[in-house]
Amino acid sequence: MPFNRFDHSILGEIRPRFQLKIELDAEEALNHIEASIPTEPRVSGEKSNSYVFLRLPKSLQHYWSPELTVRIEKEEFTDYTTVFCLLGPKQSVWAMFMFLYATIFFASTFAGIYGIVKYQSSGDALWLWTIPVGILLTLSVFVTSKIGQRKGRDQMLHLISFLYHSLDGVTTVERLEYR
Repeated sequence: MPFNRFDHSILGEIRPRFQLKIELDAEEALNHIEASIPTEPRVSGEKSNSYVFLRLPKSLQHYWSPELTVRIEKEEFTDYTTVFCLLGPKQSVWAMFMFLYATIFFASTFAGIYGIVKYQSSGDALWLWTIPVGILLTLSVFVTSKIGQRKGRDQMLHLISFLYHSLDGVTTVERLEYR
């Protein structure tokens, strides 16, 4: 979802980010969001320092359920408070996908280098197949992540709606251009 992009190019965006501008102190905004969590039965979360982590209750979660990480800070040289939002899968799912990408990358890179050396020294081209296989595996992991993102779309929109409505109750909320 192009939450804060004006070119609407989302092909590579696995964890969408967006920013909001509010006219409220950061601590007040964090406390207000934290106080709003118990009023919505389909949202759970907790506050930690300048962060609020929003997710769905365990009973509504599935494997692809998203989490919304919200950081609220008063930036230097601005007269407003910025709300930085990051949407993504659960940390365990995110770590698994990063592990898969890294494993495929390193395995296909080293096997591909070995295949090139083997081909140049003895003419054996069998190991060269690891390069296109690595590319296909990377694409399949990417497509799987996009399918999972699509499955969690409604829950993601609900978390964003909750954030907007909880802040909109006390201040004006305006989307910022991504920097």
